[in-house]
Amino acid sequence: MKTILFVCTGNTCRSPMAAALLQGTLNRLGIGEDQISVLSAGIFASEGQPASFQAVEVMQEKELPLENHRSRRVTPRLLESADLIFTMTAAHRQSVLMMDAAAAGRVFTLTEYVTGDPEAGEVPDPFGGSVTVYRQTADYLETLIHQLALQLKERVVEGR
Repeated sequence: MKTILFVCTGNTCRSPMAAALLQGTLNRLGIGEDQISVLSAGIFASEGQPASFQAVEVMQEKELPLENHRSRRVTPRLLESADLIFTMTAAHRQSVLMMDAAAAGRVFTLTEYVTGDPEAGEVPDPFGGSVTVYRQTADYLETLIHQLALQLKERVVEGR
């Protein structure tokens, strides 16, 4: 089994939405949690916080549950357990590398990994924004996650 870890700042918005979107997409592709485990965490997360109400609402619209999500902080042990680590920004990537330099070949910004372009940009932080702002971020994530899921299916599941 492979473990995918999404990392953002507080683990209440972007990374839980990305994890829910990836798990939902993998399920639709017939890839079970026994093949790929999807986790999320935050660089500055407070342990045990729920996802923001906006994130929960937007994911409900996509029929993906976030009600039971509880935030967790990135730890060296969590980083070591992940086969691939996807961050929302270059600063998150740098924070991961400062915590675990050995993650260098496994940590990428999500946009960099999906597009193959290290200058591809970042996933904007909707924190404090309206449901509309969260919806825009979720839609952007959904586009990236769809491509990521196809790449994971090819590389991880099919072994190409």
